Amino acid sequence: MSSRQSGQSSSYLFLMFVAFFGIFVYGLVTALPGTVLPELERHRFLPSDSEAGTFLLINAIGAVVAYAVSGPLTDRIGKKFTLWAGSALVGASMIGFALVVTSVPAQSALVLIFACSLVLGVGANAIVSAGHAVVGDLAESKRNAALNLLDICFGLGLTVLPLIADRWMGKTGFASIFWLLAGASVALLVLVLTPRFPKPSHPESFPFKEAGDLFRDPSFLFLAIALFMYVGTEVSVGKWVVSFLERDPQLLAASGVDLGAFHRLNAEALAEFFKNDAIGAAVISFALRTLAIFGIALMIGRLISSFLLGVLRMNSLTLLTCGSLLTTIGLAITVTSSSPGTVRWAILAGGIGMGPIFPTSVGLASVIAPKIPATAMSWVMGIGFAGLLVIPPSVGYISSAVGGQEGDVRKGLFAVLAAAGIMLVLHIILSLRERRRLQTT
Repeated sequence: MSSRQSGQSSSYLFLMFVAFFGIFVYGLVTALPGTVLPELERHRFLPSDSEAGTFLLINAIGAVVAYAVSGPLTDRIGKKFTLWAGSALVGASMIGFALVVTSVPAQSALVLIFACSLVLGVGANAIVSAGHAVVGDLAESKRNAALNLLDICFGLGLTVLPLIADRWMGKTGFASIFWLLAGASVALLVLVLTPRFPKPSHPESFPFKEAGDLFRDPSFLFLAIALFMYVGTEVSVGKWVVSFLERDPQLLAASGVDLGAFHRLNAEALAEFFKNDAIGAAVISFALRTLAIFGIALMIGRLISSFLLGVLRMNSLTLLTCGSLLTTIGLAITVTSSSPGTVRWAILAGGIGMGPIFPTSVGLASVIAPKIPATAMSWVMGIGFAGLLVIPPSVGYISSAVGGQEGDVRKGLFAVLAAAGIMLVLHIILSLRERRRLQTT
């Protein structure tokens, strides 16, 4: 191998590492709300499930803004700029969270918490958009398999943070989690500044005609709306499963909690129960580890799908349909079970089904619009992440509407099951449509 080829190979590997680390950081920050929302509620920074729903809604608004802007910016200016800006915003939001929960009284902190949530949504999802565009460029011949491998790093981050919180948060306080993630985002920022990235797709001007044509393509629209349902489903599980396991009366009773005494506890006593009582500590540990298992399930699903797509050459739409079916079955069991163990196994099965859906959908979008791949990927993700505006917040709003101040997260999670069912129907329609198209060509 010549020195030039060796240098190109080293540059390729380092860029892949940067992209993979970026998605790992995104996995960490995605696990953050599910990990700390119960703590924010117990310490009254978020007074109820309704405010928690608004927190998620504002975060989703930031995500949609990021996807609307980052794709065209990536095609016009380059992936390095988008990754750098996203890393900086995530770091700023984490520092903001840490300062608010340690220095501002809970009754005065709500607006600041919401502001940090917005900045986090913009920054984290700019990282996702650019990271997927980098890998899509570098692994063009096996894009879908490579993107599934990339998103294993998301599952890894989603797994790692709850496990860290389980061991660390009770001893050091939940502000330490924000400082940890601030450090991770700074590390990504430093890595992004080092290598030379591929040139932008359209440095002269942005092709508006091709971008407009995306929204006249039925396949793109079906794919995007199904991703809307998927993202809302996956993120809702990640954001609410800990609260569900910690607060659902049926699950608590199965864990040996005295419900009469539990419901009589005020906010301070409840926080003390989960911190120092043996049963309370066991419940919170089980919940956090279940969230970690969900991250592991996503990784397993993406490893399997990478093999199916890259080695066995399975049809991508068939894979999406099978994943949607397993997701729907897993969620149906989750919202109807009264056993924490059964919920955990159902979350595991549903997570494996979810694993291939996001990266495979993003890869298909770039195939639909090969002239503007970053924009196609970013905009399908943007429509997908608009699901965050509706589905995760609706869990909180339904929970508060049905259960009052105490909430009823189980009832709220039925919105997630409905979204998964709609996603399954859309993937079936898309698969049948593509099969008919192939038969007529």
